[in-house]
Amino acid sequence: MNRLTNSFLLVIFFPTLALSIFVGFDFPLEFLRTTGENIPFKDYAFGLFAILMAVLTVNRSIRRWVALFTVSQTDRFVFHTKVSGERKLRITVYTVLEAGILAAVGTALYVLSSDSVLCASVLLCSALDNLLFLWIGLPRFGVGLSKKAIIVADREVVVLYFSGLRKISLSQQTLFFDYMQSLQLTFPVDCIPENDRNDFLHNLEAVTDKDRVFIQNLGEWKM
Repeated sequence: MNRLTNSFLLVIFFPTLALSIFVGFDFPLEFLRTTGENIPFKDYAFGLFAILMAVLTVNRSIRRWVALFTVSQTDRFVFHTKVSGERKLRITVYTVLEAGILAAVGTALYVLSSDSVLCASVLLCSALDNLLFLWIGLPRFGVGLSKKAIIVADREVVVLYFSGLRKISLSQQTLFFDYMQSLQLTFPVDCIPENDRNDFLHNLEAVTDKDRVFIQNLGEWKM
């Protein structure tokens, strides 16, 4: 989810950057017989880019906060644990880096052209939201297993439902969940501390309908 959001933001960023450069430096546009500062509907273009960025970043933020709130309700799960220390470290590095990039890009757009203030504001707000989410969420990031689904709530939100599930298998550091119609989703093994993996496996087997779901290659987790 996070990678997809960042990919879409990158796609939107390039035309926003190009428009900011043309407007900010007032480059001549011969084919339009005007200059950057006088581009028709430039305010609408910046507004559209800002709206698209806001939709992406707000959607990501809502999903993160809702997942964090959900996984914090430990009584809803048959198994619950905090994410591993190794994953927390990686989350911290990536989130701070992501926030820094968003802040730098937002500042750069505004420096190039004050007309891009809405786009810059969206990116700066997203950077602040990232840091706030990390500060509040780091002690609470966790994994929850219920009778209906598995949820991982941290920088990445992973939700795997058991409805339609046909096979669970382990390969290296990834759990693969195969569903009907050739759909395959993955679960990051390293998010669970090693000391809790055995309990996770036994609870996973307990909530899985073995008549419908084939479980493969999980023996190495058993103790």
